[in-house]
Amino acid sequence: MVKKGCWVISDNIIGHENQSISLADKLKLQYKIKKIKRLNFFQRNFLIFFPSILLDKNICPPYPKVIISCGKNTAYTANLLKRKLKKKIISIFIQKPPINIKKFNIVITPKHDQCFGENVITTNGALTKINKSYIKKIKNKKRIPLILRKKNLVVLIGGSSMHHKMTSKTLKEIKNKLVITSKKYKYKILIFFSRRTGKYNENYLRSNLTDKKFIFISPNSKKINYLEALSCTMAIIVSSDSVSMVSEACSTGKSVYLFNIPTKSKKFSLFIKNLINLKLIKFFNGTVSLKNSSNALNDTENIVKEIKKKNLNF
Repeated sequence: MVKKGCWVISDNIIGHENQSISLADKLKLQYKIKKIKRLNFFQRNFLIFFPSILLDKNICPPYPKVIISCGKNTAYTANLLKRKLKKKIISIFIQKPPINIKKFNIVITPKHDQCFGENVITTNGALTKINKSYIKKIKNKKRIPLILRKKNLVVLIGGSSMHHKMTSKTLKEIKNKLVITSKKYKYKILIFFSRRTGKYNENYLRSNLTDKKFIFISPNSKKINYLEALSCTMAIIVSSDSVSMVSEACSTGKSVYLFNIPTKSKKFSLFIKNLINLKLIKFFNGTVSLKNSSNALNDTENIVKEIKKKNLNF
């Protein structure tokens, strides 16, 4: 049985899940999140033959009209549902899939993935619910912390990943540039750490940035809301290791500056190069512009327009 609605197939990676939810919201779909377990090589290849054994128990009827999946581990579940339900279901995949793109009705992939096909729609960054109007709406909320009502700068610090290495040299460069910033401006500097920053790197910056202008926010802290901070800040400084984090910053309409975290990934390098060419981001040297940018990413809105042109009837 297929009914109208949407499933977000989630691999439990918050960045992937948020992209899918952002798209479902913009398409005005009522969605349910269906979390799946990561499948190993053997399981992925035998999923089609033994779906009742390998599929998560929550992937069962009644089925929705639309499924949105993001991240390679969700592609196999999405493919199985599409094979089973054929034209009864519309399958949208975000990022470059690890299987043939023809297994999906629509593939949404950033330009740096260099994925091409009739059903492919490209973006400049990751999908996000953040845009200029969203930022304005949050900024106008009545219950914004007092510190955010004052002039401030927001710093988003990532860390090492599969494609990036946060070296001691890089960490020292970040510290030195932030010290320059604190001397140039009287504003508070809100530093948000991610889970990938790690305790060592977080403690290093806390220990070496001792000016009272610095306010540190650990991962999952409820001290200051991340989206409220992005909405109220005068400028954003972000590390280059996260496509999602950089995309969110560039979607705000604020001036955005980049800490360069070393990478050997050509895809990440192309991603950053494209944003620089679009004049959405600059490398950070300690100085920032306090004027809003005339430019901003608006990928999710643009993708929705492209999807509607395809007349998929949902």
